[in-house]
Amino acid sequence: MAILKESVSGGSSPFRDRIGDRVAPAGTWVAMIIDIRDEFGVMRPKYKNNPNDPDVQEKQDVTTFLFGFRDQANQQHMIDSKTHRISGNEKSGLYKMLRQILGSAPKFGWDYCEMKGNKCLITVDHAARRDGNGVFVSISAFSPLPSGYPGAAAGAPAAAAPQAAPAPVAPAQALVAPAPADDGPLPF
Repeated sequence: MAILKESVSGGSSPFRDRIGDRVAPAGTWVAMIIDIRDEFGVMRPKYKNNPNDPDVQEKQDVTTFLFGFRDQANQQHMIDSKTHRISGNEKSGLYKMLRQILGSAPKFGWDYCEMKGNKCLITVDHAARRDGNGVFVSISAFSPLPSGYPGAAAGAPAAAAPQAAPAPVAPAQALVAPAPADDGPLPF
């Protein structure tokens, strides 16, 4: 017999204060990566715990992405990604998310924080909360902007800039918008 147990999640997002209680609408949106927050030495449940000892914790380095977009009524919304362990393993959540956003595998030695200011497509999904009070909002899919789309370079994949070598390359920089200032209006 299998008993469904409630997950032992690590906690809340580092962007909860910026997002607030506002619920992002469901659908596929052109979004800008507003911020990326890395946290080091965070205590979280160990991956693949022994079922007899579910409380095993370990220090992990984690990252969370903050996306911003506008709906059809031009209202601003923000949503954060899942908090991922910083790992280059091809099976890791961070690697899979970066591969979806870029449209190809990320290069090792590349600083993914260079993605601040870049745009991509996100699919926002709503699911009913377990307790029946409201909805759980999450990003279910990522995709690079199609070439020819406003904000994407003509004839080049939208992911070309982040795929550049760690040393900046002048043509690729044209694809990267500067990260928004914390005190200025949101550019998305």
